[in-house]
Amino acid sequence: MKLLSILLTLLLVAPDTAAFIIATPKEALAKLVIENLKYDTSKLSPKLQQEKRDEFTQLVDDLWAESRGYDSDVVEGIWTPVLTLPGKKSRKQQSLVGNKVEKAGLATDEFVIRDGEIRVTVPTPRGNGMIEGLLAFEPSSENYSVSSEGNNGKIVLRRIAVDNVKATFKYKCLPKLFVPGFRKKGGYLDFIYLDEDVRVTKGSLGGTFVHMRKEYLERVMQEY
Repeated sequence: MKLLSILLTLLLVAPDTAAFIIATPKEALAKLVIENLKYDTSKLSPKLQQEKRDEFTQLVDDLWAESRGYDSDVVEGIWTPVLTLPGKKSRKQQSLVGNKVEKAGLATDEFVIRDGEIRVTVPTPRGNGMIEGLLAFEPSSENYSVSSEGNNGKIVLRRIAVDNVKATFKYKCLPKLFVPGFRKKGGYLDFIYLDEDVRVTKGSLGGTFVHMRKEYLERVMQEY
């Protein structure tokens, strides 16, 4: 009877506790993203900030190993930036940067495959205007990986070449103004992980960026 009681308890408890088990790198990344959106992690101690960076770095490695690189059909459409780790060449501090909850979704970038363009929209720091950037891209063979034997050793395209074309600034009802010095060639973006919900990329300046589809972001905001 005692053994039967234990088994019944496990059966009753298991469904509830399963929700707290982080089963995949994608789910662990979603949890980390939401923590950064909801809480000001810049106020954490240097030790805890380093632990967060180490956790993120490990998740990036785990996601790379899943062999889900650039795919034009999957990347098409609008994405929301949710988390950034600036590269060593960036002027920003080497810490995870996430938008606050109330600002999540205001910035977007859209992949338009037929035109070979990435259309970026970013609010100004004070929220009193919008910056729109246009980038041209094309797939590149300069970076690729070969998936594990379980995937029959297929080649996974990782890199797209990216050129900054133009950027404009719009303030309220005033006409758009061109942003000088934006045009630049020779950049690239490496795809660490891509599926229908999440995109993780690394830029030519070393920054690592996490984007999510709006619907997926809203769902994980509720879960975590």
